Amino acid sequence: MEEELSVKEALNKGVEKHNKGEIKEAEYIYRQILKVDENNSDAWHLLGLIAFQVEKYEDSVRDIKRAIEINSNQAVYYGNLGMVYDKMGDEEESTKNFEIALKIDPEYEKSKFAYYNLGVYYLNKGEVEKALENYDKAIELDSEFYDARWNRALIYLLTGKFKEGWKEYENRFKKEKPSDVRDFGKPKWDGSVLDGKRILVLCEQGFGDSIQFIRYVSLVKEKGGYVVLECKKELKKLFEKLNYIDEIVEKGDGVPVVDYDYYIYLMSLPGIVDFESVSKESYLKADSELVKKYKDKIKSDKFKIGIAWQGNSNQENDKNRSTKFENFKSLNIPDVQLYSLQKGKGVEQIDDSVVDLSDDINDFSDTAAIISNLDLVISVDSSVAHLAGALGKPVWTVLTFMPDWRYMLEKDDCVFYESMKLFRQKKQGDWKDVFEKVREGVVKLVNDK
Repeated sequence: MEEELSVKEALNKGVEKHNKGEIKEAEYIYRQILKVDENNSDAWHLLGLIAFQVEKYEDSVRDIKRAIEINSNQAVYYGNLGMVYDKMGDEEESTKNFEIALKIDPEYEKSKFAYYNLGVYYLNKGEVEKALENYDKAIELDSEFYDARWNRALIYLLTGKFKEGWKEYENRFKKEKPSDVRDFGKPKWDGSVLDGKRILVLCEQGFGDSIQFIRYVSLVKEKGGYVVLECKKELKKLFEKLNYIDEIVEKGDGVPVVDYDYYIYLMSLPGIVDFESVSKESYLKADSELVKKYKDKIKSDKFKIGIAWQGNSNQENDKNRSTKFENFKSLNIPDVQLYSLQKGKGVEQIDDSVVDLSDDINDFSDTAAIISNLDLVISVDSSVAHLAGALGKPVWTVLTFMPDWRYMLEKDDCVFYESMKLFRQKKQGDWKDVFEKVREGVVKLVNDK
């Protein structure tokens, strides 16, 4: 009994050290416990957590599995093993262990993370209802679990529940990694009449997001204010001729040095203004001088197609949404000329079968002018696809099995762009069928020309 009490006391001391971040001291204590009691499942489990913290994932799996061998009725063991497998990228093992944990105890400590991870897993598999069910359970356990609420927002938007979706979308600023942490020191706009007041509209997230949602600024202008737009420098020339924007400042690390009475994030606008009232028709226009400049460069009697195969590699789902240049080579058919609209990462894949325009592209005003001289754009989900749609240029967007919310499910048209047609993967990672259909479509277009 005395020995058992000393082991408990030692374990408590180890946990105390562990919680303070004194990892080496905690590990020493856990190992000392195992010298006295080699079948102490808690000590093995906690050693596994330390291994996880120092990124020794194989050791972590081994130690937590040892804990489970000794005591297979602890939900938290399985839950944490699921977290380790998740970090290792083993979806199947991760999911299996989360499900075992929740079967043992649906409300065990940290069960919200099990539900959250199951939500991610099922969404990636295309099982949207199951994903939503798991996010709902995570939120029931913790209404301030903002990462789960953000993911639920994406499902609402994906399934066309826009009212609920835009409301939950605001949780992006409360996530573990918030979208923006700047303090503007002014009131956030609530959609009320501006009556000459100055409003700072903040572009956010990727280039494609800014291009897609810039149209909603027209509804801000209708409220009678002076509109100052903050955007990345690559978008400045593209946006500066929009008649509903009075001033543009380039985005930096801090709060822009400009006078304003209110601020609002660009992607908060659909939840404030009349989201449905904005047209799907084209709303951006390329600079006429630049269009003329590129007309000679892109002169060809062939059917002119611009292509882009890779988005921003920092985007969370880029490994799935982007593809390889190799897949587009099937479009090298008689009477077709391909033009690369790729800029930055991905251009190293180009060969002589396409015209490489990357050196001509300085910003999106150049890309817009080039697109205006083409017959068709074919792109992965990227800023190029958004730009073509915003310009009203025919654009075929090739999509991963579980695409971004804005493309919704099953549809072959896009609710945001009238000129966009969607080609979807039937199986995760399989582009073969997608590009076969794209090629068939191109052949038909060329023959009908």
